[in-house]
Amino acid sequence: MSENNGSNRASELITLKYIGVKTAAVLQSASIAAADITTKAVSFRMLVDAGVNPGVAAKIRREYSLSWSFSSGDDLTRRSTQVRGLGADEAAWVAASAGDWAKETDANATTPKPTTGQADAPQTPWASTVDRSVDAETDGSGDSFAAEAAWRKRSRPTPLTTLESISQSDADILAEAGIISVRSLATANAERVADVLELDRETVQLWHTEARESHNV
Repeated sequence: MSENNGSNRASELITLKYIGVKTAAVLQSASIAAADITTKAVSFRMLVDAGVNPGVAAKIRREYSLSWSFSSGDDLTRRSTQVRGLGADEAAWVAASAGDWAKETDANATTPKPTTGQADAPQTPWASTVDRSVDAETDGSGDSFAAEAAWRKRSRPTPLTTLESISQSDADILAEAGIISVRSLATANAERVADVLELDRETVQLWHTEARESHNV
């Protein structure tokens, strides 16, 4: 490769999104050109093996719709159809270790025992989760219904697709194992998820780390 050709290839790589000077140098050393990425001739695994930071590789993969791997059984594109047959017991096994958001919410939203004078009071919507003697601290209005609405908004699960490295198809695959929110992914056992869904462990670990950082776990 001549010096001019090398310079041209590096320049072409830098024009691609998420590829800076350092990443371009790494790709060039591995003989990976811009065209290899735009034509999907390389995979996420190939980028990582070439020395690209996994987080950067995940962004490149998502931007250019690259395969996760060309190795049999590792490609998430194929796995998205194969995983539909995941057994209920396996899915439950993963969900149990994931700290499923819905179960945590139900466990935390216990019904308080009525005090004297309240036992016979008629029950209204949200009566079990809102103490009407306490002002609505969230919006300062003092309206218990507003407090309930604010609480529900805060408790709403954050979609997995808000994470930079997870696409909708990735989220669909994780949902098969009961992982439907950033919180449930952050509290999951990454190795167990990878094993049950037959995914690349490093990829799942990347998702898991990003989820924990996003959720401050």
